[in-house]
Amino acid sequence: MAEFSYEILAAILVIGFIVLLSVEYLWLYLLSRKNEERELLKREINNRIHAMIESYLYSPTSSSRAAELESLIQYIGDEAVKKDEAAAAFVELMHRASDIPSKKLDLLNVLYERLNPVLFYADILKKGNDSEKSYAARRLADFSATDHIEDIRVLLEDKHADVIYNAAMALSELGDMDSVVVFAKKYENNRRYSHRVLLELLQTFRGDRVQLIHRLYEECDTYVKATAVKAYTADHLEELAELYIDGLSSSEVNLKIACVKALAQLGNPKYEQKMEIALNDKNWVVRLAAVTGLEKIGTETALEALVRATQDEEWWVRNAAAKAIVTIDFHLVYVEKVLSGYDKYAADAVKNALYKQIKMNGGAFQ
Repeated sequence: MAEFSYEILAAILVIGFIVLLSVEYLWLYLLSRKNEERELLKREINNRIHAMIESYLYSPTSSSRAAELESLIQYIGDEAVKKDEAAAAFVELMHRASDIPSKKLDLLNVLYERLNPVLFYADILKKGNDSEKSYAARRLADFSATDHIEDIRVLLEDKHADVIYNAAMALSELGDMDSVVVFAKKYENNRRYSHRVLLELLQTFRGDRVQLIHRLYEECDTYVKATAVKAYTADHLEELAELYIDGLSSSEVNLKIACVKALAQLGNPKYEQKMEIALNDKNWVVRLAAVTGLEKIGTETALEALVRATQDEEWWVRNAAAKAIVTIDFHLVYVEKVLSGYDKYAADAVKNALYKQIKMNGGAFQ
């Protein structure tokens, strides 16, 4: 009897488990269908709004344009989804502003005044949930809504990381230097989290980047300084050359590497001596960055320094130096100098770089 009872109990548990799985599967299926329907509706709304905006912009007469505009505004009404899609369509058009005739831009300004997207997102920023606030902050940045910087700043003190992140990115895009510095200082000790985020934050900044780096240098640790230098290396900021030069003597290796790379990217012959000094650094990554700088400078003395670098103990440095020589030594004078020398490793590095370039050029050296 006991054995029979256990079998029944086991059967009941199995059936219950199957029912539970079935319910969960059904719930997930319904949720997926609901999301698909929502996305389909958004696409339909988006397509219709785009079509109505095009009709408005390209109507042949002022009366027909007015009618198209009223039709669009009535279609949008007070529906949040439609307002958001209309705002997104407007931003998309403004990204192509350079290709739009001035008369059409005037019509877009009229549309902007009727849509009033800043007011719409500002209201969401105050009343929405965490996800909605994050989204509204980024949208306000899209519309350069500097009047709402203070409202977005409040979100930096939120307890949710996603809200803080989006608020910081929005403020950076709005050029709010004070908030960028505050955010950087707040996370300067959380390196696992902050490196990628700090890079994105700084690269998003729409303001005086030179002034921002000076602020970060005054108020933050070497980790943030190095990250800031990396973020703007591609900007080739000649105004920061002295700052980079100071970084060459830093005891913090990451800052030194960042500064050598940034100075190297300037490619200015007047920093050639600094590159040659860096070429003798004990850290091979610093030496590798110096090779890049010397390649960009490309003078006779830079080539001489690169020849010496082909004898470096580190393979990566030798290989980069060899590649640099092959790239800029059009007359093969320095290539031959290395090949005829006594250093087998240097010669092998140059041969390898030479073969690669010939192969890339279809069998010809260029």
